Amino acid sequence: MKIYSASNPIEAHIVCGLLQSQGIEAKVYAEDLFSLKGEIPFSNETDPYIWLLHQQDESQARTIISDYETQPVEYAPDWQCDTCGEMVEAQFPLCWNCEAQRVE
Repeated sequence: MKIYSASNPIEAHIVCGLLQSQGIEAKVYAEDLFSLKGEIPFSNETDPYIWLLHQQDESQARTIISDYETQPVEYAPDWQCDTCGEMVEAQFPLCWNCEAQRVE
C-alpha cells in the first residue's frame, strides 16, 4: 500500500530508511520519474512514493512518518558510532559501516 508521497527521491529514501530502521518493510517507487520533471505533467500521483509491503505495519509506519514530518529542522553535528568508531553525518540515524543505531 502507498504510505507516503515525497517531494523528491532523496526525501523518499530518507523516509523509507526510517521505516526500515524500525523493521518495517518498505520500498521507494517512481523515483525515476523525477528526472522527467518538466517533460511530463506532475502531480502528487507521480511524485516518488513509499510502498508499505505489509498492511499490518501501517499504524507504526504512520507514527514514524508523522514524527518525521513534525520534527524541527536543526543543525546537528556529525556523530561517532559507539560500536565501530566511524564518523557518520548528522542526518543519518544508523552507522553506514555497521548499521548500529545512534545513541542519543
